[in-house]
Order: sequence, then C-alpha cells, then structure tokens
Amino acid sequence: MKINTFFTLLLYVTLALLNNIFASDVGNSSGQMNINHNQRSDTLNVLHYHVNLNITSVASSPISGFTDVKLTPKLNGITTLNLDLLRMNVDSVILNNNQLSFNYNDTLLKINLGNTYNVGDTLTVKVAYHGIPQIDPSGFGGFSFASGYAYNLGVGFSADPHVYGRVWHPCFDNFVERATYSFAITTANNHKAVCNGLLIGITNNPNNTVTWNWQLAQDIPSYLSCIAVAAYATVHQNFTSLSGNVPVELVAVPSDTTNMKNAFVNLENAFDAFEDKFGPYLWDKVGFVLVPFNGGAMEHATNIAYPKAAITGGSTLYEAELMSHELSHHWFGDLVTCSTAEDMWLNEGWASFSAFIFTESLYGKEAYKNELRSNQAKILQFAHVKEGGYRAVSGIPHEWTYGDHVYLKGAAIAHTIRGYMGDSLFFLAVKNYLSENAFGDVDSDKMRNDFEAISGLDLSDCFNNWVFNPGYAHFSIDSYSVNSVGGNFNVELFVKQKLTGAPNLYTNVPLEVTFMNNAFSSYTTKIMMSGQTASFNINVPFLPTYAGLNHELKISDAIVSQYKTIKTTGTHNMPDLKINFNITAITDSTFLRVEHNFTAPDPLNIGSVYTISPNRYYKIDGIFSAGFKGIATINYDGRSTTPSANQFLDNLLFSSVLNEDSLVLLYRKSAAEQWALYPYFTKVMNNVNDKYGTIKIDSIQKGEYALAMKSGITGIEKKISANKLKLIPNPAKDKVVVDLTNFPKSENIIECCIINNEGKWIRNYKIAAHTANFEIDLNGLSNGLYYLTFNDGLSFENSKLMINK
Repeated sequence: MKINTFFTLLLYVTLALLNNIFASDVGNSSGQMNINHNQRSDTLNVLHYHVNLNITSVASSPISGFTDVKLTPKLNGITTLNLDLLRMNVDSVILNNNQLSFNYNDTLLKINLGNTYNVGDTLTVKVAYHGIPQIDPSGFGGFSFASGYAYNLGVGFSADPHVYGRVWHPCFDNFVERATYSFAITTANNHKAVCNGLLIGITNNPNNTVTWNWQLAQDIPSYLSCIAVAAYATVHQNFTSLSGNVPVELVAVPSDTTNMKNAFVNLENAFDAFEDKFGPYLWDKVGFVLVPFNGGAMEHATNIAYPKAAITGGSTLYEAELMSHELSHHWFGDLVTCSTAEDMWLNEGWASFSAFIFTESLYGKEAYKNELRSNQAKILQFAHVKEGGYRAVSGIPHEWTYGDHVYLKGAAIAHTIRGYMGDSLFFLAVKNYLSENAFGDVDSDKMRNDFEAISGLDLSDCFNNWVFNPGYAHFSIDSYSVNSVGGNFNVELFVKQKLTGAPNLYTNVPLEVTFMNNAFSSYTTKIMMSGQTASFNINVPFLPTYAGLNHELKISDAIVSQYKTIKTTGTHNMPDLKINFNITAITDSTFLRVEHNFTAPDPLNIGSVYTISPNRYYKIDGIFSAGFKGIATINYDGRSTTPSANQFLDNLLFSSVLNEDSLVLLYRKSAAEQWALYPYFTKVMNNVNDKYGTIKIDSIQKGEYALAMKSGITGIEKKISANKLKLIPNPAKDKVVVDLTNFPKSENIIECCIINNEGKWIRNYKIAAHTANFEIDLNGLSNGLYYLTFNDGLSFENSKLMINK
C-alpha cells in the first residue's frame, strides 16, 4: 500500500482524533474488538472462502449474498466458530443443510456449530448476509461506491485490527490466517467484476445480469481479498517469469486504458528487477485495476487497486513511488506478511525500499542514491514531528502503523541492512527469507534469524541498533593525522558518534571512509565503529588531503550528504540538503562535499553570547582548486505549524522572545576550533517576525556552519560589567584602548567581538591571555553605539563604546 502525500497530512490529524474517539468502543464502525486477533488462528484453520455476492448497483446500496467458509480444527472439542463481519445484516448460518444458531453484535458473529469437531474434521459454514458495507472513518479503507465504481480497500487506517476484509465478507480478519479464495460476483450486464486470481468463467443470466467467477489458488490473508465493479475493459499482456509465462491484466474503463498502458510502460522492468533481486514471482497473474480513489493504492494480491489520478495523461511520474511499490508487495506483504501491525515495516518499509531497487535497476546507482537522499531528508526533518517523537520501526503504535517511520524509515533501514551485509550476501538472504516464508507470516526477529542463517553474519547489533530502537546515530570525522611509512601513508583517524533521539550508542557499525588527494585519486576502506569516540590506523597509498565518511550512503544515519565535482561557474544546487551554490570563480575542477547534519553541533564556549542550534548544522568540505570562490544559500525556518517545505528545521532554535534580528551564522574550520561568528554572511528576511528566510554564506570556506541566536542588545546590556573593563577614550574617534587588568585571569586566548547597535557582528580579534591593554583601530567604523564582547571560554564581559568622529 502507498499513501498519497497530501492525504497523509490529513490522515495524521484524523487518526489522532479517531484514536481517542474509539479507544474503548467495542462495537464501533471501525471494528475495534480489543482481543488478540491472531489467537483464533491457533484453534481453527480456514482453508478456503467462496464469496458469492450480488452487486448490481454501483451506487451506495446494499449488497447481498453469502460466503462459504471452509475450515478445519487445530484442536479437539471445537463447538463454536467466531467470524469477523462488520455491520451487515446476517440472514442465516447453515452447516450441512442445517440452520445454526448465532449471536451477532455488528462486529463479531458467534456461531454455535451444533456439534463437536476435532482435528482432521473439515466443515463448510455458509453465512448469508446483506447490507451496505462500511468505509473506514479515517477515509482510507473499506468499501466505496463512487463515480460509477464499487470497490474495496483491504485495510482500515483507524480500524483495529487494520485488516479490513470483514467489511464485505465474514472471515478471520488478522494478518496470520491465510486461505484460498473463489468469487462469484453478479453485476449489471454493462459492468464487470474484477477479483483476485484468474477469471475462470462468465455466466450471462436471464435477468440481464452477469456472474463473474474468479479463483485464486494461492492463500492470502483476508485483507488482501478484493473486488472492483465498474464498466471495465481489460488490457492483456504477458511477462516472462523465472517460473514461466505470467499473464498481466491492466483493468480500467475504456477511456482510461490507453493512459494506463502508457503509465505502466515500465511495469515489466519492475517485474524483472524484483525477480532478479528477490526471486521468482509466485502468483497466478500480475493485475492492476483503476479506482477513483486519490489517497493512495492497495496491494490486493494479483489485483492491485490503483488510483485513476496516477495515470492522467499516461504519465510515468508515479512509476517508482507507487507502481513499483505496489507490485513489490507480491514479495513483501502479500507473499510474506507481517504477523502483527506492530511490524508493518516488514510490509511497507520493504516495499518502499523495493521502489528504490526499481529506480536503481532502471535508472542507475546515482538515481538510487538520489532516492535515498530525498527519503532521508524527509525522515530526519518530519517523522518525529508528525508521529510524536522518534520511534523504532518494530513495535510501532497502532495510530502510526501507516506513518513515516514505517514507510520511510523502514525503507532506510532495509537499505542500511544492505550496507551492513554487502550486496551479494544481502540479496541471497532476501531470496532465502522470501522462499522459506512464502505464503506465511513473520516478525522482525524471524527476519534477522533468517538473514543470519543464510549469510553466516551476526546481525544482532544491526537489528538492535536500527530496528528495535528509536532515533538515529550520527558519525563524523573529528580529525586525522598522516605519517609517511615507506611508499604508503599511515593515517590515524579519529571518529566521533552522536545520537539523535536514540537511547544508546550504536555498536559495530560498518562505516566506509574515503580518502582523496589533490589529483582526486580515492581510496575507500571499511572501519567498525563503536562507542562515542574511536581511533583507527589506516594505510593509504597516497598522501590524503581529504577524508569523508559514508560517501556512497551505505548506512542511513542522521546526515543528508552529497558530493559533486564542479568544473564550471554558475548554479549548483543540492535541494535535499536545502543548500544551493552559486560558484563565481573556478580555475580547475573542485570536489565539493556537503553534509546537512541532523544532530546537535558541538557546544559553544561557556559564557557565550550565542545559543547554537540544538538539532542541525552544515559541513562543507572537499578539495578546492586555487581561486575557487562561491556563495552558498541555506534556508532557515522556525515555523512549526504544517510539516511541509522547510518548516520544523529551526523551531527549536527560535523562541517567542527572539525574532530573526537575533539569528546569526557561526563557523569553525574544524572540530579542533571553537565556534565563532562568521563575518561573511547575509541574512535575507521576509520580515523579522515570520521566522523564515535565507542566509547567504557570502564566501564559501571549508568548515562547519551552524545557526545560532545571539542574546540580543538587551541581553548584552544586561551583561555589561561594572568597571571591570575600561575603554579609553570613550567616546572615541580613531582608536580605543581596552584596559583588561580586571578581566578574570585564565590561560585561554580572549576573543573580542565588535557588535553594532543593530546586533550585527562587525569585527573580531584574538587577544593573548593575561594581556593588560589592547588597542583597537576604529578606522572604517561609522559614528554610533557599539558593544565590545570579551570571551575566553570561561569568562564573558561586555562594554559599550560610543564612536564620535
């Protein structure tokens, strides 16, 4: 299943409300039952459902018919049968031509079997019913009548359990019970019913109706069963599979079939890519049916419900994020299904990852990396905001089953497991996992165990770090030193780990480190990182002038990064990093690597006048050619209303008492230096109170950049010292001498900053420790009030200076 992005934003609000409304309602329209939904499958095994329904109207009117439920006991002494069925009218329940007694509360049909059944027995219970099937209150899921269509979507976002077969036939509605299906659906003679599996017969009835008979030989959970009725036509194709020819059916009303064919021009490429990476397609057919729902799609086995809006004009715009995502569910989610909704990432996260695999197969590795980068940017900026905090993908709460942690972070973690294992072992393990668990259910522990068994790797740290815990790790190079050893160079590399929303430091993380020299020769090797800091000795075949981690994005940590080789002046944008470059001068190729780090930067000196961003900073690095010059533009945004565009980037930095006048840019060349105000930046505001705008780094230098709030003029005035600093003369004209004899003594260098009356940094100076007097040249400064700040990392003092020429 894939959810429309705009629909998702509305859904977050809806689900939060519904979660409160339906928290304790047993017989409500969402079908919450507050029971162990899988437990029933330990007692009885459903073998087959035969659904026979009359749907001669595609308006919102009652459907009628019966469902035969064929089942066998797993335990002796079975006397009752409980079936899920939501808000229908039950006409009768029959077994062996005998009417059975039952109780029905609009949610659970409790049947007295009238006899005792034991292991080895087989019985078929016929339930006759009619009524108007329900739509899930969230707007996604259930049965819909709209614009000449009648169709179901097999999950309900607010329903508990989320599986939603019960809205149109009695069943065991959970993730673990699987059965084969057959359908006999009677429609008006100008309509066609499309269901799971293969069409095995059509009956033209004397009353101008048609009965469509479908059969699915593979067993599925109830939520993957489906029906769609409209004035459909079918486009027939065939794919060559690893297991033989597979029929393909693209179903739409006649006016949409051409657009549908054009929009699905790369369907076979997706099919081939998934068979290559995941193993053979094990279903009777590939099928998509168009429905008038714009909130997303639903992976009904062999008959995917697909939105009409996605094929408008025959556009392939949605082929990666929607078409390939849904097709891949026939490996992840249909073939192998999560045992409970708490592990929905095994369905949806892996389907989102599979869409990346399709992109890689069709468009190449760089396109795959672009998808990863875009995905990671969305997760780090929004997932914790939308879903009430940082969450583990396994054990996800009910209200966030279909949220960003499951879809987006789940995809990032699947990719990270690939990075841990390497392609050869990873795809071997995936194929084995899918083969061993075909037409079954799994949890995250089972996936880990299966991957370990086939690969021989210990993946406990991998799954503990990334799957079972919330948040993210962040890895950075603190520093490195180089010693020449014979013809090689020994590099001592120091690496640091931080955490963003995670409870514990990650252990045994495989990180790739890449070294480059001025000729752009590169050498990449792997290190295993544990703990807050670690050092590594690495032999490099050349003198490195650059070192970077995770160039090829093998793990999805708390960084969005990108590199480019730049040869021309002009614009070079990195939209996923929210930074753009305008290169104004270049004499030779320049290697530029940028990191948008979604973690707290190293702290400021004690007593600093600034408050640094608590959640992000940039690093600009690379190998710059002589004469390389440029401007970088970054966004700042302190708004926190709607998770879109740049909002929530800096909401933690902004406060109600500080407006954009207080926003500044800090810089340091390396982790060995202290943060200081960067002299070459321009702030472009809409107005001082709307909390968003841009900052131009007017002269790009290698190093780290962080947004900060200065305390403001009011804050500085509050810190003006009483006679500790003397400025002679004051007012001054051409120069001023600062008497530092009363400044607290330490062994640290003193940093002096001149700030104008608008709070803008003007100049700064480095003053040796224990200096008694320091002279400042005032040439170039205009008349007015200024503030001098003095900071040695331990003490902080301010004084006013008036310049009057």
